Amino acid sequence: MGRKKEHPKKHIVSCRINTEEMEILREISEDSGMSITMLLRKSLDALTNNNPLSA
Repeated sequence: MGRKKEHPKKHIVSCRINTEEMEILREISEDSGMSITMLLRKSLDALTNNNPLSA
């Protein structure tokens, strides 16, 4: 059995996006060198720390 993680990730979030939105996510992901998952986590973090993203 592996080590227990400090903050295990047990939840899965799913949503439908259109082709244009997916292309934008992929482009930002590639440009930043982050996975789409990490990009979304960092976006959530920015929103919760009162650093709103442009709409």
